[in-house]
Amino acid sequence: MRFIIAFGMAVLPFLGKACDVCGIFLGVQPHDRTTSISLLWRFRHLEGTLPNATTVLPKHGGHAGAVAPLTASSHYRELYQVAELRGDIWWGQRFATLVSVPLVNNYRAVDGIISNDVYGVGDPLVIGRYLLVNTRCTTTDERTVHRVMLGGGAKFPLGSHDVTYNNREVDHDQQPGTGSWDWLASAEYMVRRGRNGASFTAIGRFNGADAEAHRMGHGLSTTADLFRRWDIGNDWKVMPSLGAYHEWSGKDANDGITDEGTGSSTLFASAGTRVWWRSFGLQLVFQRAVAHDLGDRMIPNKERFVLGLTYNIVK
Repeated sequence: MRFIIAFGMAVLPFLGKACDVCGIFLGVQPHDRTTSISLLWRFRHLEGTLPNATTVLPKHGGHAGAVAPLTASSHYRELYQVAELRGDIWWGQRFATLVSVPLVNNYRAVDGIISNDVYGVGDPLVIGRYLLVNTRCTTTDERTVHRVMLGGGAKFPLGSHDVTYNNREVDHDQQPGTGSWDWLASAEYMVRRGRNGASFTAIGRFNGADAEAHRMGHGLSTTADLFRRWDIGNDWKVMPSLGAYHEWSGKDANDGITDEGTGSSTLFASAGTRVWWRSFGLQLVFQRAVAHDLGDRMIPNKERFVLGLTYNIVK
């Protein structure tokens, strides 16, 4: 059976940022060019101590009046959860549209004291994708199959971006939405021979500024996976995978001035399992941060989880 490299959040997995609001999780499914509906849950954990912190909002600037002194070093713990409703709609043999709407919970504690715990609707996104290359098996002999897809789209500033906690508006990266138009580009490549295969995906994001002239750093995320599929009878398919996931984020800017304390690069080791029964699919992916290079006001990533349930509308 042919495979397709599909978007799957993310939330996405998130493009080079701490918060997982805008994440796009990239996975593999066995239904070729089939419209699908998915419900995904993404979880991200960050934790670390920042030396010589001077505000309760160490990342991505902050709102006026939100500054408060801290001790010489403060311990931060952040949890980001996203429940995402997603549709991957195929209009023919080569064109597809991905539509995503996230619900977000962002949590931060500083030295064991909750700084914020907010809920809201995140920014929806739309990406159009084109199947550029699709080699097929035309004989009964074993052969290598390649697939290439390219895409582009946008994230719309329709999510909540002025949420308060304890009567204080929370920081930019803790808001469910970003308040900015962001442009997205994607590239997907898969090679398969028999039941073994490999995939590579890349997503870039060019961020705009919000109404307060704050712009989060542009981002690039890349994923590389090796996988193998087993068929159990006619209805069940199981496919474990191993690989790596990398996030890069540029520096933020306020009123056009670069924030030198931001920017990050994080490498994750990734392991996942996908199971399909007829038109239903279940996926679980765990990613552990193994290396990073961070700005002095960025909190280290620890791990990410992605859990998803998909229904393929097979014609």
